[in-house]
Amino acid sequence: MDVAVVIPTYERREALLATLGSLEQIDYPAGRWEAIVVDDGSGPATVAAVRDWIHASGMPVRLLQQERRGPASARNAGARLASARVLIFIDNDIIVGPNFLRRHLEILAGHPGCWVIGRIVHPPELRQTPFGRYRDDRWEAFHARHRTGDVVETDGMTAANLALPTEDFRSLGGFDETFSIASCEDWDLGQRARARRVRVLYDPTNVAVHNDWAIGLDQFCRRQMLYSISDVLLWRKYGAESPRARLVTENGPLRWGNDSVKLLVKKMVKWLLARRAGRGAVRLICALSEVVAPDSPFNVRSYDLAVGISIFRGVREGLARCGGSLKASKFRLAREDRTAKPENQD
Repeated sequence: MDVAVVIPTYERREALLATLGSLEQIDYPAGRWEAIVVDDGSGPATVAAVRDWIHASGMPVRLLQQERRGPASARNAGARLASARVLIFIDNDIIVGPNFLRRHLEILAGHPGCWVIGRIVHPPELRQTPFGRYRDDRWEAFHARHRTGDVVETDGMTAANLALPTEDFRSLGGFDETFSIASCEDWDLGQRARARRVRVLYDPTNVAVHNDWAIGLDQFCRRQMLYSISDVLLWRKYGAESPRARLVTENGPLRWGNDSVKLLVKKMVKWLLARRAGRGAVRLICALSEVVAPDSPFNVRSYDLAVGISIFRGVREGLARCGGSLKASKFRLAREDRTAKPENQD
């Protein structure tokens, strides 16, 4: 077996079936690849739908079920089941192209010792709304920073379109299952890999489409809050070496004598706007700007403010779970992280 595609999922039936449907178009020899879907505690209807699809399609897809433990655990379970020399991780809402496997294997073969992440884009329909255009532009900024047209090394990381040697993954111990929210488990894996001098490459030509659920402002802000809770856990693990350390320190408690006057003011303003009334006011401003001046600098700044407040709330929630201090050493995983809706399998 050359390659195993591992897909964690939780209650995203329609998105997952679309992802599996795209695998039917894969141009790669039968018997040399497989997909492993790891269901992380979905209900019977979702599981039955996936089983029916596998039976009807005849595709090389295996279904593994486990109790709700989070995406890091689900990915690890799928990787343990795989016998291929290469692992590819995608999310349950990623639509791949026919050349997806060949291209990943080609880049790995041409760059021994490296890992590779492919490009992820949004469906063009996302750009039909002001917020959709804002979100897509922010996402495409990553691609713009790597706009060479060829494979380049990156400091980014994602488990939504990632290929790596199975031996590397197992030697690192897989994903850290302490990260129960779908967020920083991939950043953590990349951090540990780079510590071993693994180079992570970005391939802009291996494009997959993200069939995302967070297409509205409220949904997106909810996701950013969840992400930021995990950012605190990543910061706890690596301190200043965390690739997300700045986000935590800039949204953490006031640090008199350490924070600049400008940062102190920003934190106090965010604290006020993070209250229920403040969030309602910002949401109203976003809605009005969408009508009066869509795509204007004011509209963009209103979105930035709403997202920034969500990040602030997530960081503060994360810090609260570890004692409220930037020096705390214990992180408590709340029960809602393990029972949350589909954002945990993003």
